[in-house]
Amino acid sequence: MSKLRYARTRALGQGETSKPDPDKLIDGDPVFTSWPVLEGGVASGIWSATKGHHRVVRDQDTLESFYILEGELHLFEDGDPSPKHFGPGDLVVIEPSFKGSWKTLADMRKVYFAFQG
Repeated sequence: MSKLRYARTRALGQGETSKPDPDKLIDGDPVFTSWPVLEGGVASGIWSATKGHHRVVRDQDTLESFYILEGELHLFEDGDPSPKHFGPGDLVVIEPSFKGSWKTLADMRKVYFAFQG
């Protein structure tokens, strides 16, 4: 078995689609597509989202880092009145216990790494 895993971002294929839980949906009808490369305690892959706004609540054990390839989003953190704007080329880290919301402004795609502690 090979110890090399990869995703060719220009030819990803169909991917796995999902939507946010209805109780977390704030606005729109976003569709998420993922192309996992590695799953488990350490997860990595490509993820995309169409326009929409939904709640994000991370548990105390999950840290996510992602690099935005295309699109734009606002991240709102509970308790902070000003959203943070991110776009292509930005590297973002969502620390454990984060609570807020994610608003996709333009269809986006990111490379992600998530760690379960």
